[in-house]
Amino acid sequence: MAVTPESAPLDLRQLIRVLSRRRWMLLLPWGVAVLVGVAAAFLLKPIYVSQVTLVLEQPQALSGPLGGMVGGGVSGDQQAEMMREHLHSTPFLRSVIQATGLKTDPATRAWALAGAKRYPGLPAEQQIEAFLTDYLREGIDVRRERGDVFQITVDAFQAERARRLAESVANQFVMASKAAQLEATRGTQIFSIEQQEVYRRKLVDSESRLEAAARVALGSDAPQLDATNVGRARGLLEQANLELEEQRQKLAGLRAQVQGRKLEPSLELLSSPRTTTLAAQLAELDRQLSAVLLAEPGGDGGAGVRLLISRKYAELEDELDRGAAAALPALPADAHDLLVRMRLAQADLVAKQAGHDEIDRQVSGYRREQSLSPDRDLAVQRLRQEVEANRTLYNSFVQQAAASQISEAFQNARVGGRFSVLEPATLPLVPARPNRPLIVVLAFVLGGIVGVGTVLVVEQHDESMKDAQEVESLLGLPVLGAVPRVGELGRSSRRGASARTADPPVLHAGTAVQRDGLIHRLKVESPLGLEFRRIYLKLAKTHGRTLPRTLMVTSATRGEGKTTITACLAITLARELREKVLLVDFDLRSPSLHRALGLPSASWGLSQMLQSRVFEERHVRATSLPHLDFLAAGRSERPVGELVDTAACEWFLQEVVPRYSLVLVDAPPNLAVPDPLILGRAVEGVLYVIKAGSTVRKAAEYGVKVQREARDNVLGILMNDAGEVLPSYYGYRAGSYGYTPEEAGGA
Repeated sequence: MAVTPESAPLDLRQLIRVLSRRRWMLLLPWGVAVLVGVAAAFLLKPIYVSQVTLVLEQPQALSGPLGGMVGGGVSGDQQAEMMREHLHSTPFLRSVIQATGLKTDPATRAWALAGAKRYPGLPAEQQIEAFLTDYLREGIDVRRERGDVFQITVDAFQAERARRLAESVANQFVMASKAAQLEATRGTQIFSIEQQEVYRRKLVDSESRLEAAARVALGSDAPQLDATNVGRARGLLEQANLELEEQRQKLAGLRAQVQGRKLEPSLELLSSPRTTTLAAQLAELDRQLSAVLLAEPGGDGGAGVRLLISRKYAELEDELDRGAAAALPALPADAHDLLVRMRLAQADLVAKQAGHDEIDRQVSGYRREQSLSPDRDLAVQRLRQEVEANRTLYNSFVQQAAASQISEAFQNARVGGRFSVLEPATLPLVPARPNRPLIVVLAFVLGGIVGVGTVLVVEQHDESMKDAQEVESLLGLPVLGAVPRVGELGRSSRRGASARTADPPVLHAGTAVQRDGLIHRLKVESPLGLEFRRIYLKLAKTHGRTLPRTLMVTSATRGEGKTTITACLAITLARELREKVLLVDFDLRSPSLHRALGLPSASWGLSQMLQSRVFEERHVRATSLPHLDFLAAGRSERPVGELVDTAACEWFLQEVVPRYSLVLVDAPPNLAVPDPLILGRAVEGVLYVIKAGSTVRKAAEYGVKVQREARDNVLGILMNDAGEVLPSYYGYRAGSYGYTPEEAGGA
């Protein structure tokens, strides 16, 4: 099977032919785009633009310390950005609306109320104000020109309204700059007072910290110890260490006895909230005893505290005895006594540890105080210096607050300049937008791009065959002729548009012909007549320079011009051979060949012959062209499938071949019905019609395949409507190569 050649890129001539063939697909989006562009150009409301130019007068820069304190003025770009922020400020825009008096203008009020429907629930005045504010926010722009020149543009649907708005915006900027300067002057005194308060607070804070540091330096973190009793405290600490070590050894001996008798689980049963509380109180009393011994070296030695310790110790012992009796009744008495002594030894160790820790804390605090004393003195000295520095700054700033330079500095820092009008607002004479010529031109260009793009996309995805090279490569058959679209057949389609046809004239389905048909309209010296003469010469050459006696013409589907091509070929063969030629309408289901010849329909014809198997000369009709006879399809009550079979076709050809030099049969499409496959086995040659730009590749390929499977006698391809895809230099255009339009049209 032949392979479809890859599609080559379109050249300019081929592109022009494609656009001409699909001109409606090109012109429709093009026309729609132009209409939309023209409508948009003339239906859009005109917008007028007014401009006003402002100049910013920059003040002189300050020198010295004040210049560094207040900084320089703002740059031009920063000033433009600040102006844009003003234009997005609702209070600023409201002041512009108030200054122009737009809210009181009747026309403006009506226009604003019509567009204020997006603010439901507001009173009418607020709706008008909200609409105008949003409108101005979008319709005003600031652009910086060279240097400190700024241009303000305002858009509006009315020229006078645009001028009034631009003038009001400029005036608001000028007034705002003046008000800012006055505000800066008034702010000078406020600033000086604020700075005095800041430095006063700093001074008070540093003095407070100095006073606190002095109190700390005079006090002590260990008030119970000093140089006189620190030796006694160290002795008490050594004695506490010895007692603590002795208690640990005692506790270790008791723990060994408990472990030897495996009484550890029973030891936990002696604990209770009451015993825990008593043990904690005993530890606190030991800590107090240590504090008393440190504070009163010549006193009673803490006799009162020692008495309280003895009582708490006895209470703890009684509580442990009761707990052991209640929790461990089964243990012997010596085991109970061992467990109680073990718990008492643990509580006594914790109490002695608390007394030891208290003495150690006092001694450590004394040592730390002695080591930190030099650092504390340095900190107090630094705080005194800070207080003096803050007092000096405070007094210095109080003196500077009265200076006139500070007021001038703040005017420069906060305002940065003053606006003045360089060019007043202009009254626009013509609308700036929309640019109607540009819109129309863009619509024209875009429409053309869309149209050409649509044609190219459709052409790229078009599955039909368009040229002879593609047909020959795909089907493996020669193209015997390329039938163009010309006026001599086109007029018949226009005049007979109301008549029903099964197979139309060349290129056009559903058309009718004139009363005299193609016999009188197909001129020999016309592009169409010459093309069929070439087909005749190629047919003679393909069959050994002798024409086949029987030829059948078929196609893949309806609407490919098969019937009209058959009629034109029969007329050409009758003229060229000058021998008897019989044209047979074998399309028994939808006969239409008589209309192509300009003959009336007939009820008697081929159907009756196939049914009766009798060839009757009276059913054969003579035409106005010598040597050309016509056998109509006729009508039969029997189904066509019963009439057309191999035996009937062979019988018919055996009857007509002796009577005529050439028999040309118009058969129905071979993909629709099997009649052409049956008849194709009996004829000597088959011609296959393909409509350029319409017949789908797969349909043509499959149609030729099944026809050749029936009998490999397909002589070639006849391309119909080739004038739409072939270049104009083939001579198919009116007036080409010596033909006047009348001759070329077959008039």
